[in-house]
Amino acid sequence: MKNYVLGFSDISRQATITGGVWRDDLDTKMLKRGLLTAVAKTVDLTTLVLDITLGESKDIQVLGICNHNISPTGTYQWECFSDSGRTVRVYDSTAITSYEYNKSLIHKTTCDSIEIPVTDIYWRLTIVDAGNTEGFTKIGRLFIGERFDPTCNMSYGLKHGIDTKNTIIERSNVGIEAFIQSVRTRTALFTHKYMSIELGEKFFSMQMEMGVSEAVLYEFNPENKAKGLFTFVGRNDTINPLDYPYSKLNALAFNIKEII
Repeated sequence: MKNYVLGFSDISRQATITGGVWRDDLDTKMLKRGLLTAVAKTVDLTTLVLDITLGESKDIQVLGICNHNISPTGTYQWECFSDSGRTVRVYDSTAITSYEYNKSLIHKTTCDSIEIPVTDIYWRLTIVDAGNTEGFTKIGRLFIGERFDPTCNMSYGLKHGIDTKNTIIERSNVGIEAFIQSVRTRTALFTHKYMSIELGEKFFSMQMEMGVSEAVLYEFNPENKAKGLFTFVGRNDTINPLDYPYSKLNALAFNIKEII
């Protein structure tokens, strides 16, 4: 099994995004709000081409399309160019076929990793999905960021959960229960128990940068997408301390909660 993916430092919300024909006010500005429930919707299934110009250069290694409706027969393709005219290509994911997601998912998210970091700022996302029965393409947000690349995978003991804390339960005097349902969100709790001091410092620095408010993109196993069940954009629900359980070794626990 490949190591999990953890993308951070998403800079897509500060990017200039052009392209597409959109419904009413549901245009590219929705992609910058950071809320998955605020989606951009096209007017039809014409091939969607988004030109994305990043506001700064970073070591981009994680690309995501969050809360999308790309059908199992649709494809998406990421490209990066060295020039603003987008004629000299420096990265091409080639067309990636979507797949059938688990039907229980509310937010479907892609996660694609780049082995060698790309620093150019001129990107393009192309979505081809003429067979989509919904009749339009929707996207909640994009994710274009760096990747935390641990040399070892997380320790055994990972917990994937579902958070229902926001569901309101009211009970009558005779014990009848009524529920005000909220969106159920996914969680991932895991630990790195035997990290080098250097790796521990990298983790700690990343948490310093992201805090509990900035988005991260989590994927459990890139080799087995599991119909998207364990791929989501979230945030650090808590910042845990860096432990020193042994000489020259660090340990750190993560608690990631899906955002909506």
